[in-house]
Amino acid sequence: MKPILITISREYGSGGREVAQNLSDRLGLPVFDRKLIDLTADNCGYSTKFIQENEERMTNSFLFNVAVNGIYSPFADAESVPQDFVFLTQSKIITKLANEHPSAVFVGRCADYILRDHPSLFSVFITADLDFRVKRAIECYGADPEKAYSIVSRHDKQRRRHYNYYTGLDWGSRGNYHLVLNTGKLGIASVTDILAGIIKDI
Repeated sequence: MKPILITISREYGSGGREVAQNLSDRLGLPVFDRKLIDLTADNCGYSTKFIQENEERMTNSFLFNVAVNGIYSPFADAESVPQDFVFLTQSKIITKLANEHPSAVFVGRCADYILRDHPSLFSVFITADLDFRVKRAIECYGADPEKAYSIVSRHDKQRRRHYNYYTGLDWGSRGNYHLVLNTGKLGIASVTDILAGIIKDI
């Protein structure tokens, strides 16, 4: 298998995180998901709880043009716009990890965009129908059945706004990724099999 950096973007509840972990286990690749929160917290000086609460939120700030142009430099008042500071710090960390690991799996966090010029990039978007995702939110994440639909919708909205804001692209649009797969139609195990087979042949 040639060096490959796999980015997994996903709708909430679609099982994208599970697919990423399955690929990591099967192919022996490091997976960077929640570990990115710890690394970002260490570099930002914020708590992991703060990072979790703010990494997919956004504000209308002057750092937008800096972010979308791929220029990651500190600003004196970056602390006043923590979402931007978190994004810029996380972008530097993702870039550094990609340079240190010829093959790896990255989950979310605009990694497909941050690594867009890397020759080994293989970007994937995991989708599923709403009912499938709501069911998983209840069964896997412990969501209140009466609030599950709104929880799933809220998370998707946050991810869309975050991605669109920092990349200038449309989150989930098939033209932004090398491959889009539907776990609701195919199942998480089959999606893992498909990706593992493709990656081994690349």
